[in-house]
Amino acid sequence: MNAKISYSSVDATTNPVDWMYSLEDAGFQGWEIVAEGLQKVDGEFKERVREIYETTNLVLSLHTPLSDVNIASVNERIWAESVRQVKESIEDTHEFIDNICVVHPGLFSPLSIQMPDKAVQKAIAGLRAICETASEYGLRIAVENLISINMLMGRTPDELVRIVRGVDRDNLGICLDVAHANTTKTLDEFFRRNDVDIIHMHVSDNFGTDDLHLPVGEGNLDWKKVLNGANDYEGLVVIEVYSVEAGIKSMEYLRNLTS
Repeated sequence: MNAKISYSSVDATTNPVDWMYSLEDAGFQGWEIVAEGLQKVDGEFKERVREIYETTNLVLSLHTPLSDVNIASVNERIWAESVRQVKESIEDTHEFIDNICVVHPGLFSPLSIQMPDKAVQKAIAGLRAICETASEYGLRIAVENLISINMLMGRTPDELVRIVRGVDRDNLGICLDVAHANTTKTLDEFFRRNDVDIIHMHVSDNFGTDDLHLPVGEGNLDWKKVLNGANDYEGLVVIEVYSVEAGIKSMEYLRNLTS
């Protein structure tokens, strides 16, 4: 696997200024900003991000807002606001982002689960609008597979491929979250598919049920299988954990497997 190792903190309540300046010295080659909570890129923090962009070699990617955001909503106002917030996060950070913006495909509600096809079409329409915004800045959208919860969309390769094909945009591909795929038991299937490009990867560990964001090697994921499946992958591998220390432990584990 000829990939760069990146870091992302799933803890959006801790001030990233406390750790972001240490990433390059710790050995990471990238940083994925989660555009919500204390990582929302605006005001003074935006200037700190600019400083990282201008003074390091870190490759920056963006995880667009995910909390309380649903681009598959059949409630028109909620849908429009969700799409607006995702697009706004891209507009606010585009000058720092190298290539990839990650988007969640959405979720079903008590209403939309009764009309799932309409919810999928709303996700497709939302992603088309988001892809258009991203294309203005030369960026790509990576739609992420989600965990094994029935109300979430895009849990399996078939679900995600249906959405990506429906959007039909050149700057759209898949973000494969191997930990999410471990909860849905679909990792092998994701790696076998060759009809949609995997353009981004998230990694962490768990025991096949809850999305724990454990350091790599501390759950039951078969990491040799992951590395074999991603042998030709050349994008960013983003370690999504709760602390830089857990990220370093994960990075060392992966590098020991490939050395």
